[in-house]
Amino acid sequence: MAKLDLDQFDLQLLELLQSDTRTPVPALAERVGLSSPACYRRIRRLREIGAIEAEVAVVRPKTLGWGLSMIVLLVMEREGGRTVRDILADLSKVPEIIEAWNVTGDYDFAVRMVARDMEDYGDLAERLFSGDERIRSFKTLVIIRGEKGVMPLPAAH
Repeated sequence: MAKLDLDQFDLQLLELLQSDTRTPVPALAERVGLSSPACYRRIRRLREIGAIEAEVAVVRPKTLGWGLSMIVLLVMEREGGRTVRDILADLSKVPEIIEAWNVTGDYDFAVRMVARDMEDYGDLAERLFSGDERIRSFKTLVIIRGEKGVMPLPAAH
């Protein structure tokens, strides 16, 4: 995607909206120094051009019964563009996988996922990773405690 043509008003709006998309447009307009109609038009444009990908509620995993969160690092058996795309497509179909990235370094993929408990994770890991001939090995990092969570990207700096 090409670099978007964003000015200071757009950047300030993006920063504010990342913190709380429920902020009323008049309040946003006042904070950035625009009229409400101008602010509304800018937000609509930011959605239309793809600067805002989605507006979602961030729910604590434990609220929905996901007692365990982890990051799993995967090493592929062999690399290739099609294999990478296929693995990412397969991972995207698994509801317990929250995010998946093709990365550089000692590992080929990093996956953030949830499970009900260790037994549930063991079953998932066996099905998703041990049972996949494309994956040579994997390493699991269980998240004990989190501090930052989903945080806004720096925009107006």
